Amino acid sequence: MKKKNEQKVTGSRSKKCERPTLLEFLAGFHLEAHKLMGDDVKIDPKLPIAPLPHWGKNIVKQFGKTIMKPVIKLRPSKKSTCQDYGKIIGILNRGITFYRTDAWKILEDERFTELSEITADVWEKIQPENQMRVHVIKQLGRPVAKTEGLDDLIDELMEKRIKHFEELRDQAFRFMATRSAKDNAMFHKGVAQGYEMFIDEEARFCGDRGRTEIYMELISSVHEIEKMRRMLPPRNDSDLYEHLKQGYRFPNGREAGIVWLRKVCDDISLYMTGKRGRPPGARCVPVF
Repeated sequence: MKKKNEQKVTGSRSKKCERPTLLEFLAGFHLEAHKLMGDDVKIDPKLPIAPLPHWGKNIVKQFGKTIMKPVIKLRPSKKSTCQDYGKIIGILNRGITFYRTDAWKILEDERFTELSEITADVWEKIQPENQMRVHVIKQLGRPVAKTEGLDDLIDELMEKRIKHFEELRDQAFRFMATRSAKDNAMFHKGVAQGYEMFIDEEARFCGDRGRTEIYMELISSVHEIEKMRRMLPPRNDSDLYEHLKQGYRFPNGREAGIVWLRKVCDDISLYMTGKRGRPPGARCVPVF
């Protein structure tokens, strides 16, 4: 009975082809990102996956050529050096700083104050609390009392993950303490390089070529865009521009903005006339 109820919480939305929940969307995005890295990723088998359309997958590929390129180049191989190892630890260390410090500053930015104005009912549509609670408890890997609040559980999970990153960093330094002075010199040089290789001191991606934000806006609106592509009469670039401008500041006015947006969409093969019908909902998949 318990398993039946859990499946109902996590899988019922896909049957109605509703908008994927935040967790379902992120699962689909992470799946494509891990494929890009060549990693085998395990997804919770009870969590429906919201598959990305072809243009969404192309965005992930573009990330592989830009913001994710420094990380992909450091995949371990027989040619990896102590300096490369140091770069990986430097990137990891910058990630720890991001979660410890930068993330909170970003959330306090005036652009995110509108999040506090979202009502509980709207949040429930974006991410049902029951599904989030089941997911967080599974990630924590410990018994959880019904009286424990979801916010506290999420904070505990974030702290657990950050401490895991810190332990990986500490293990690296303990390991390098057994190596030669020459190896350590290369390692520490790599740590310094890695710290500013992926995320800069302004908490921006170092490999950004000016399209990361618009790509993020497009992929976060994947469900709405796919609905627009299936509407009759067909929607066009102007409609897409009007939808995106709610969260993205286009440069140089409306007409120039639409022309620029079309160039961006051409590069990822996103066209506003698509296959008719409802956008694909989340689907349940086995463990990868």
